Amino acid sequence: MSKLKFIPLVIIGAFSAQSIAAPVLYTNDFEEIIGDQFTKDTGYELDVVKMSGGNLIARVAAERSNPQWDLILFNGDNTLHSLNASGDLKENLNAENAGNLTNEAKALVPNNSAYYPVGISSACVIVKRKDNNIEINNYQDITKPELKGLVGMADPSVAAPAYPCVAGLFHQLGDESARKLFSDAFDNGLRIFRTNGPTGRALQSGEIEVALLTSQQAYTFVEQGADFEIIWPESGAPATVRAFGVQSQTKHQETTQAFTEWMLSEKGQQFLADNGGSDGVFRPTITQATEVSFGPGSEVKYNFTPVQFAYKNDEAIKSWFADNAIN
Repeated sequence: MSKLKFIPLVIIGAFSAQSIAAPVLYTNDFEEIIGDQFTKDTGYELDVVKMSGGNLIARVAAERSNPQWDLILFNGDNTLHSLNASGDLKENLNAENAGNLTNEAKALVPNNSAYYPVGISSACVIVKRKDNNIEINNYQDITKPELKGLVGMADPSVAAPAYPCVAGLFHQLGDESARKLFSDAFDNGLRIFRTNGPTGRALQSGEIEVALLTSQQAYTFVEQGADFEIIWPESGAPATVRAFGVQSQTKHQETTQAFTEWMLSEKGQQFLADNGGSDGVFRPTITQATEVSFGPGSEVKYNFTPVQFAYKNDEAIKSWFADNAIN
């Protein structure tokens, strides 16, 4: 009889443990600081799981029948659009602090308010070592014969910001011109690195002399003393939008709502900008927060790629790029 009584106690204990477990944030940014500060500001606990962009997307897909996450923060709103389309995100977040959004940011919110933008940066600006005297003004200039084998970028199938870069150029230039740009670059020995990290290190070491890097990485390098020139074409640079969403089946309604409001507050965004290192080099999406002093500033032009374009062409662009890249 005692054994029969013990079984429901174990089950009750299991459900109790599940109900008190802290909600989980999957992110590819701010992993060292976001959880503790959110708890300090709101009183709610949060478990933060950091992964690279590609691994994060793969994990969410693998867990679709049994999600282990409650919140997602990702640098690339095309990914949030995809999760929205597949029903993974809670709709109608309707944050009170959505009124803080800039007009630029409001245009990036989907009709069903399933995710919100919390940072804008460029997926790829052109960065050149100053000891290289070749004039570069736009993306087409990276194919100059004098730069053969000296230009590098991250793999759009692996690095989260690299796909918004390539998709952005396909949208900005048009399919035919973008294919020609990258075909010419491949023929000119464009180096493909796994992520932005090794791309930046290759530029620092002189292994390459020009790179397509995120604006976050580029401006951080210069702030740290790197002798680099950042070229931001007059026609603009492809934007990447950091955004967050809530898992559609989450049991943590209070905490996820608190996170939603915090991410759209001055306290939340200003903290991430001021303390996020290279992750913190972004244009805030609310009127009360300010960009770091060494960032791109308000005069540069961001070219926003419609999320539907990036989503619809994801497989085709990545496959074409992989099939044509030489390394």
